[in-house]
Amino acid sequence: MYNHATQQRTAPGSTFKMLSSVAGLAENVITTSTEIYDGVVFEKVSNKPRCWHYPSSHGSINVSEALRDSCNYFFYEVGWELAGGSNYNDEKGIEKIQNYAQMFGLDQKTGIEIEENQSSIATEYPVMAAIGQSDNNYTTIALARYVTAVANNGNVYDLSLLDHVTDNEGNTIEEYSSTLKNQVDVLNPMEWSAIHSGMKMVVENLSCFNGFPIEVAGKTGTAQQVKTRPNHALFVGYAPYNNPKVAIATRIAFGYTSHNAAEVTKDILSAYFGVEDTEELVNGEATTNTSTNRVTD
Repeated sequence: MYNHATQQRTAPGSTFKMLSSVAGLAENVITTSTEIYDGVVFEKVSNKPRCWHYPSSHGSINVSEALRDSCNYFFYEVGWELAGGSNYNDEKGIEKIQNYAQMFGLDQKTGIEIEENQSSIATEYPVMAAIGQSDNNYTTIALARYVTAVANNGNVYDLSLLDHVTDNEGNTIEEYSSTLKNQVDVLNPMEWSAIHSGMKMVVENLSCFNGFPIEVAGKTGTAQQVKTRPNHALFVGYAPYNNPKVAIATRIAFGYTSHNAAEVTKDILSAYFGVEDTEELVNGEATTNTSTNRVTD
């Protein structure tokens, strides 16, 4: 009876990097055109964390490209700068990351009407927290609200499973609508666009979305819990890219690779938008079925 979607908590992995992008841009430690060279091993902190691409470098990349490549080094540098850079202060950096995570409601329950655990934001090591590690610990439903806010330029909503309630004769007793919790009003449209563009490029580089007839934006993530078991696999995203109708967060506990979560997400979006079967999709013959019944927000 344990609801993994609303109760299980793990690190968000690289799905957190949009939030680090927001924090970096809002705090002016980067701009949309800032390029950081991926030095592969981040030597500025004692644990010397590596980019996942080790031993190769992603080269010099901006924030959109860093999201596309999920470059750890870029976001290590963002976390370092948020903590004061050469005047590094761990507490200062964590306070800034916590501040932006709180804006996205990641320190609170989402409001959904079933059993839900509260997520918790990292309390130490801003360099590692900036890539979704440290002791970040979030439910899947919290990540769904977070990526919904990213999709619509910072509007954070309380979530609900209910559309309306009727009596036994079908008469509507009560209707429910989205409730705006707060707005993350810290970026300009060009900065939000840079984040969205990076997410779009993530999906363009995922083979499971090849030929998919609807433009999707998203972010993969993996999170290690213990060394004796596979990583958790995560994917968050939204679609269609230019006019979002649905946001989604997928986590497969101990699911090995984020590509598995992305493939599950593609299948869910296929069902939601009425995309034809996989063979037609691969052959480029798929169409959307606008008459398909869909769940409404």
